[in-house]
Amino acid sequence: MGVGLNNLTDAAIVATMNLSREQELYITNDLANYQTPGFKAQNLSFQSQLASALNEGPSAVLSVSGTVVTTPGSVANNGNSVSLTAQMSNLAQAQLLYETAVEAYNQQITEIKIVTEGKAQ
Repeated sequence: MGVGLNNLTDAAIVATMNLSREQELYITNDLANYQTPGFKAQNLSFQSQLASALNEGPSAVLSVSGTVVTTPGSVANNGNSVSLTAQMSNLAQAQLLYETAVEAYNQQITEIKIVTEGKAQ
């Protein structure tokens, strides 16, 4: 999808898709290291930054990179801070956010087809 710097909707969709996928990478890394002694879980926090950037325009939205947050403490005797329950919940949330952005993208494509072809597919 081409993103025009004047289109806030396109920028928000692209940023959400990219950041959600990046967040999923952190989550899957945490899950892969569930039993690694001393491993500290990490998560990508970006929703509040993205919400703020929406007020500043498309270029600000596209520049959101999020913040990596490390989970302190441990949930296991080996010093590991990965909680399977929390990570599975985070993964489901990230997937839903990504799927919502994809659906918004698909809706835009449908609307463009309606305008250009004069009918819905």
